[in-house]
Amino acid sequence: MASDPETISEGEHSSGHDAVEMPRPTIAPLILALGLATLAAGVVTSSAFIIVGAAMLVVGLSWWVFQLLHGRGHVFEPFVAPAQRPAIVTGRPSAVEQLRAGMPGYRFRLPTEVRPISSGVWGGLVGGLVMPIPAMLYGVFSGHGIWYPINLLAGIVLPGLGRLSIAELEQFSPMLLILSALIHAFLSLVLGLIYGVLLPTLPPIPRPIAWGGLLMPLLWSGVSYALLRRAEVALTRGVDWPWFIISQFLFGLVAAGVVMRSRTLHPVLAGVLGGVVGGLLMPLPALLWGRLSGHGIWYPANLLAAMVLPGLGVLPTVELEQFHAHWLGAAIAFHVVMSLGFGLVYGLLLPRLRPIPGPLAWGGLLFPLLWTGTSFGLMGVVNPILQRRVDWPWFIVSQFVFGVVASIVIVRSQLVYIAPAGHGPDRAADFVAGSSGDQP
Repeated sequence: MASDPETISEGEHSSGHDAVEMPRPTIAPLILALGLATLAAGVVTSSAFIIVGAAMLVVGLSWWVFQLLHGRGHVFEPFVAPAQRPAIVTGRPSAVEQLRAGMPGYRFRLPTEVRPISSGVWGGLVGGLVMPIPAMLYGVFSGHGIWYPINLLAGIVLPGLGRLSIAELEQFSPMLLILSALIHAFLSLVLGLIYGVLLPTLPPIPRPIAWGGLLMPLLWSGVSYALLRRAEVALTRGVDWPWFIISQFLFGLVAAGVVMRSRTLHPVLAGVLGGVVGGLLMPLPALLWGRLSGHGIWYPANLLAAMVLPGLGVLPTVELEQFHAHWLGAAIAFHVVMSLGFGLVYGLLLPRLRPIPGPLAWGGLLFPLLWTGTSFGLMGVVNPILQRRVDWPWFIVSQFVFGVVASIVIVRSQLVYIAPAGHGPDRAADFVAGSSGDQP
């Protein structure tokens, strides 16, 4: 058959028999399933997931129903020319080689090599031991002390902590310490096991996408946090940092994807194009957060303007929610400069950076977002007041530390080779010994 499907009329099909009727390919069921999963996740996390999931569900279901209409769900695949069709195979009585135990292909087991379950346990333990370091540093640098982040962790499951004052949360509490240690140990082991099972099975991530998703949120979020702290300390509390970092991830992935697909362009032009496209899409999460939070669409724009215009931090929140033409102009100018600047950095650096191993990229990029989203959603349900006291940039740094460290432990663990089925004990041992000699 031809490689590209071609729709022909019903009369041509019935008269010439030169095509075969086949179902039209569609991704509508996948969109519907993803919408249902996102909608269910939004019940326990955030209303944003409910809105996005509902939209995807409606699109997937409508698309699927549209494909089921008469004349919409099938295509006719034309046959190749008669000269290119395979010749008729004439049967001839003969015998075939019989597969026996020990021969290649006899009940072959896939995968042929796996990571032991203990690698996930060790990755979770080592990552869990290193992960609290950024939280402790935040407690020291912020003046709250080391017990403040520990007590906030206990607030994931204790609803009454939201009524405590900041001074009480800064004090040592044996009960909260034990509860936080149990929560931390449980989550570390569970996520470590998930890492150990999933990381070896995930596909590799292209180098620009891996670096774009990892480098950009760290650079842009770090620069923005430093500028906000220098402008007005109070402004850093007005930023919803999980949404802010989602915007950075969107910019990084889009800009990296544009640079990767613009291989024929000069790196500078590819970087500028990536910065323009990423900069156009990047404000969408911020505008969505402004609508869902009740601040309005001008609030995130005015926060962005506060990075370059002094004195905005002393204004009340009501004033920052209003439209101001010169503030909007300053925000747009600053956003354009940052987008083009980081786009140029992407265009020049991404082709020269070394590839990131697939498991390390997944562990350092995807799973910290899952952990942060889960913690943010749980605390938003159990302790909405306490949720606003968490310094989320430091919290996300802790998740990145866990993800990278756990991934390194799992990737560096020894592979366990699976012998084909049907071997005896001696043959299986010989297979394992021979395979281990081929291990790099």
